[in-house]
Amino acid sequence: MHKKVLMPIVLSIAAVLHATAPVSPQIGAIAVSAAQGSITEKALRASSEPYTESWLEEYTASPYVFGEAYSSVLSTMLPFSNPVAGKERNGAVDILDLDTGSVLSFVFEDGMVAAVLPVRQSEGS
Repeated sequence: MHKKVLMPIVLSIAAVLHATAPVSPQIGAIAVSAAQGSITEKALRASSEPYTESWLEEYTASPYVFGEAYSSVLSTMLPFSNPVAGKERNGAVDILDLDTGSVLSFVFEDGMVAAVLPVRQSEGS
């Protein structure tokens, strides 16, 4: 084959290999799938449920301590009605509510939510 024929084929393959997930200005690359049991899947579930005592028991290792630290924020922000997740990084996942534009960063330790931090628009990855 000629170089002229190979070049478009090589460029087409390279474009497919470098295809990226959708990107959000608030959370960066959006996770297009979440493996069952992954922190992304847990963060998506947690963000779409109302913040209650059962939420604390389901998602945190220390419900009382966690509740003392985060109840005022989470009781007003959850549940998200239309959540999408960013890519996992360093044991954390940013979740964006497409309906409100709110972003929470879920930080995990040993598979449980250890912290949830509101992210200002300018802080998104």
